[in-house]
Amino acid sequence: MVETLCTSGSVKLAAGANVSTALTAANYTEFINQAEGDIVAETRVNYVSAYAAMSADYKKILEGACAAKAAIKAIRFKPSVYSKLGEAITMINICFSEYDRAIAVLKKAETVKALGLSYMDTA
Repeated sequence: MVETLCTSGSVKLAAGANVSTALTAANYTEFINQAEGDIVAETRVNYVSAYAAMSADYKKILEGACAAKAAIKAIRFKPSVYSKLGEAITMINICFSEYDRAIAVLKKAETVKALGLSYMDTA
């Protein structure tokens, strides 16, 4: 699949300097694709399909959310490479906090309306 909302570089930045170097490009692509699916499912808005037409400001919110969620998966891949387990846990908590904050913004009706998008039918 394609990486739409963020790049592996943004995931590595979110995961921190000690993220495992054993992760492959395919691993990062899979983590990013899973994170994109999570964002669409949690917001009920297909931001992936609408991404090209969005303003740069909203793209950065999506990039941050996607990178944070994918970084959690990258950290979980091999937490032992961090200096202490507490460091890995702290990084995961920081990523969860950033992801949750971004999702809260992206779920708002005002945001969806400002982008000219609509919620997906859940029926």
